[in-house]
Amino acid sequence: MKPFRSNPVTVAGALLCSCLTAPAGQSQTAASTISPSSTAPREAAPAAEQKDETNQSPRERGRILVKRNPIASEYQVFGDIGTSPGADADGEGVDFRSFFPSRSPNANPSDSLTLGYSLNFNDQSGIGKSGYSLSFSKALDPEKKWVIAAQYKDSASDRLIEHYESVWLQSPGEETYYLDRPRFSFDEILTENTVATAQIGFRPNDRHEFYFKTSYQDYADDSYRNRIELQTGAATVVDGSQSVADDGTILAASFEDARTRRYFGDTENRRTRLHNTFGGTYNGDEWTVDYSVYTQKWDLNTLWYNWNFQDRGLDLSYQVDDPYLPNITVHNGIDLLDTSTAAFSNLRIHDSATRDRDLAARVDADRQLSIAGADYWIQTGALHREKERNTWEDRTVFLPITGNSFTLDQVAFDHSGSPLLSGTYTQPPGLSPSKSRAFVEEHPEIFVSNEFREKVESAPQSYTAEESVSSAYLLGTRKVGEWTYELGGRLERTKTATRGTVIIPEAVNDPEEGELIEIIEDPNSGSDLIIKDLYSENSYTNFIPSAEVSYNTTPDTTWKAAWFQLLMRPQYYNIVDYRRIGIPTRSISEGNPDLNPTEIDKFRLSWTKNNETLGTFSIEGYLINIENFFYGSVSEDTILEEGTPTIYKVSRVQNGEEAKIKGFEIQWSKTAKDFGFLDSATASFAYTYSDSEANVQSRPDDILPTPERSEHLGKLSLKGTIGSLTSGIDLSYQSEALDDLGGSYSQDEYREAVIRLDARSSYRLDEKTTLSINLSNLTDHPERSYEGSPYRVTRNQYSSWFGTFNVSRSF
Repeated sequence: MKPFRSNPVTVAGALLCSCLTAPAGQSQTAASTISPSSTAPREAAPAAEQKDETNQSPRERGRILVKRNPIASEYQVFGDIGTSPGADADGEGVDFRSFFPSRSPNANPSDSLTLGYSLNFNDQSGIGKSGYSLSFSKALDPEKKWVIAAQYKDSASDRLIEHYESVWLQSPGEETYYLDRPRFSFDEILTENTVATAQIGFRPNDRHEFYFKTSYQDYADDSYRNRIELQTGAATVVDGSQSVADDGTILAASFEDARTRRYFGDTENRRTRLHNTFGGTYNGDEWTVDYSVYTQKWDLNTLWYNWNFQDRGLDLSYQVDDPYLPNITVHNGIDLLDTSTAAFSNLRIHDSATRDRDLAARVDADRQLSIAGADYWIQTGALHREKERNTWEDRTVFLPITGNSFTLDQVAFDHSGSPLLSGTYTQPPGLSPSKSRAFVEEHPEIFVSNEFREKVESAPQSYTAEESVSSAYLLGTRKVGEWTYELGGRLERTKTATRGTVIIPEAVNDPEEGELIEIIEDPNSGSDLIIKDLYSENSYTNFIPSAEVSYNTTPDTTWKAAWFQLLMRPQYYNIVDYRRIGIPTRSISEGNPDLNPTEIDKFRLSWTKNNETLGTFSIEGYLINIENFFYGSVSEDTILEEGTPTIYKVSRVQNGEEAKIKGFEIQWSKTAKDFGFLDSATASFAYTYSDSEANVQSRPDDILPTPERSEHLGKLSLKGTIGSLTSGIDLSYQSEALDDLGGSYSQDEYREAVIRLDARSSYRLDEKTTLSINLSNLTDHPERSYEGSPYRVTRNQYSSWFGTFNVSRSF
């Protein structure tokens, strides 16, 4: 990989020469004509599928505008086997970014109007929500030079998600781990999503075409969480109560003087997105040119009431018979369903905002070219994009006032609790959002804000991240007999700049570093704290080559070989210099301004056979070399809480040194007519095997699997048609994958295997009316993870299956 970074200009020149020069051994061979349709430019980027955001999984719901890791198994898409993405593909990998849709309304200038109704049902909540849609297109003149189109979709969901989560702590001075902070909770999430889009196309003649596209999204997400957490970290262990497994997991233990944290989250998310694209196409005698410019504004506003109550003096024990659902017993007569025992601990009101601004322009050109009697298809183009993200928060902190506190029962719902996780547990009554907000207004003597805590907690939430990328590419294709050669290269220049607000004790502050905002006094120690902005910049240039060769040994058999490189840049917020401490959750997150981009080098060799009876079968072997891969690092830090040393989990994204992945992929598909009672049937199967290893500097003696890469990934799809009825099922499987790295094998966190079954069916009542139903996650498979040992489960999350029913009518 390194030679392609050392002198990109020289390599680019050599690549250009090789693209335009016929191989000597083939100079006398008559080249077949290459048409634009056979080597049409690919889409500018592999845009993520536009799924209904009201049904996002809990895992994806927290990944808004996050770049997708191209080596992660959960984002792998089974597509053309053995191919290179090509030098024209920009690998930004973020929803709605760097994707320039080139299709104009003029491409399908028919007059149409379609109305739709949908019902979105979540099994766990037992609630269905209605949605509506409208789409139309219209040619404005008889010659169809002007065409307009618009779409409107309003959807909603009401979901219930149930969790068991936990933190496992290492016993002081020992290689054993005990259960601390088992958490039982449920989330109620009401989501409403409205998307309106419009397009206008103008084709004045056969050479020119222009279009303008606009899209506006209004998304509202109201969520409520009821959680009870049992804290044993500061409790006293009862002598002789521990039962230890061979791997060091303490499977049973008893504690005295434990605590609870009853957390209630009342959150309102509002986000809007406005995306505008202007573009066009020029079809000349020799060149075809596509060009486009887009702007995007993405705004997120969040208001989060973060309530915490606490019980003290609990004597309790736990026993791990079932790691996903451990037994918890309270011994000294305290009833956790009694909300009057839980005293107010703190309230934090988070009023935060994120503003994203994007501007980008792209031009692509292609033509057929004859050199020395040989025909080539040449594509070239340039892209420039700029992005800026600003985030800030105003946090209000209320702490208990001596002699003026209150208990949970004064603001709780009036019920006796609710079953959780299939009735295994009973969740205590939770805080009522309406009662609690009214209580704050009615009792100002209790809710006096803590100015010091507000400043030290709000300041680190503020940051700015900027990224600009300028790139140009050249891609050449030549077909000689049954051989097709493709060679290309992409030159990219990346610049980043960040600003992060930090708080530093004056004793260790460097006054020459950063920009001072404020000096405040710590009322606990009397020492001064420095609030300042720290700035960082980075820039790098990369040459990213790609090559592909295919050979048709027979009309039904094709060999392909491809070699290419990919670049993945760090997440915008991960390169900001920050350190955020979450006191209620005992967690710390840190930025890393020194992150480098991940470089990926991949080789693929494939064979494809088409057989009329057996279908199409493909097999591929691949090898991936990775440098500077990203991984989530988890460590521990100790912070004094009320004079007691308390362990906090510290998370940070870091660069691993290198990783290797080798394996194979198999794909098969077959379509049959008059198959049994079906008019037609289609079956497809895809499977990827990955053997990986990775090295990180913090653990030089450990051989680790590559983070986020599963050993096995498979998908089976079946579809059948009977008359006007079409039905299908999709079964997918992903084996466990390393999610986060700890300080040792016993602290590494793994995401457990995922299996998912989806079903779909549609029925055409007549030429204009269609009914359809889609059922997702029919197996109700939970999202699970563990730390170090399968005994030490850290997440067991159920979101149940959901279904959408749709009816549409065309006019």
